[in-house]
Amino acid sequence: MENTFKITTKQVYTLFLLASFSPLIRLASAAGARLGGAAGWVSIFISCAVYYGFTVLLSCYFKRICNNNADLYYMYKSAFGKIIAKILVLLYALWVFALTGFYLRAFAERFAGAIMPGVPVGFFTVTLLALIFIILSGRFQSFAILSEIFFYIILSVIAVIFAFQLSKIRPENLLPVTIYDIERIINGTLPTIGVFAYITPMLFLFGEVGEKNPENFRKYGLYSALVLLGVNLVIFAVTAGIFGSDFTATMTQPFLTSVKTMGVLDSLERLESVFLLLWVVTDLALIVMLIYVLQRLINLLCSDAPKPAITSIPLKTPLLCGLYIFSICLMRGANETQSLSEKVGLPLNIVLGILIPCLALGVWRLRKAGAD
Repeated sequence: MENTFKITTKQVYTLFLLASFSPLIRLASAAGARLGGAAGWVSIFISCAVYYGFTVLLSCYFKRICNNNADLYYMYKSAFGKIIAKILVLLYALWVFALTGFYLRAFAERFAGAIMPGVPVGFFTVTLLALIFIILSGRFQSFAILSEIFFYIILSVIAVIFAFQLSKIRPENLLPVTIYDIERIINGTLPTIGVFAYITPMLFLFGEVGEKNPENFRKYGLYSALVLLGVNLVIFAVTAGIFGSDFTATMTQPFLTSVKTMGVLDSLERLESVFLLLWVVTDLALIVMLIYVLQRLINLLCSDAPKPAITSIPLKTPLLCGLYIFSICLMRGANETQSLSEKVGLPLNIVLGILIPCLALGVWRLRKAGAD
């Protein structure tokens, strides 16, 4: 039976925000400090401005399109033609598959290493895939509603962490910032813009959004940009602001290390377990979102139907098996995978997630102007 769903523009952005928390916690502090130094917090302002500008451009596109089923594929087909659009869909499918396998590995290792040490990593991988199978069999709208609830819970926990760590932040670790830091500031935008590019895969599902109000797309784009700005500033401040940018750059999980040093009301009780559990939730949201998109991309490769079924059992069973095999292969080269993620993955995210859509928007606008 075909599983149809309708979600709102706000839910699209909320899903993206929830899914982006996990890679931002992993990258915004360590990679941001390594590339941007003490001025890495300034890079966050630039990244959020670029992200918001991107959503404004997209809102202009949706404002000019009358087709209620318009999504990113529709834009690519209008700009480049069907053949090139199909090639791009294939590239996006490979990209999303690699991302999903990477975060599946990260989820299993984090759960096994921090929450239940001693249990084989493969067990958590299989368990997660079984849970994802159940989620994919249900209504995507229900998952979107549940994600909204967890989104606000995680925001509250991050605010609590910031409140307890605020007194430990040393201004000299973040200041001064001068004109001579401009190169490092620009370099420091790579981790955050690379993660913000995850909004683009969600646009392949935009044809399933119930209401097509371009103003809502822009409004919630601003809302999400402000949330990303606040969350990233907190992550960077409680790591580089406490440990210093040089030390933070050498750490594997600086934000988690910061949480481990924090007691609640001077007691021995710690928020580490709660934070880890919520971090796992963001991993789950990201993986589910990517698999939904991946199924949509696979269907687009096979058909131009505006509303193909995206949760068929014959499709998701071999897909999940393939993801399991891929994630196991990644575990055997974990160090190389991490390095490849930062050196190749982030630039690739920017190309596929930001630059190509902007190029398509420009070409589409020129073709439309010529037709008019």
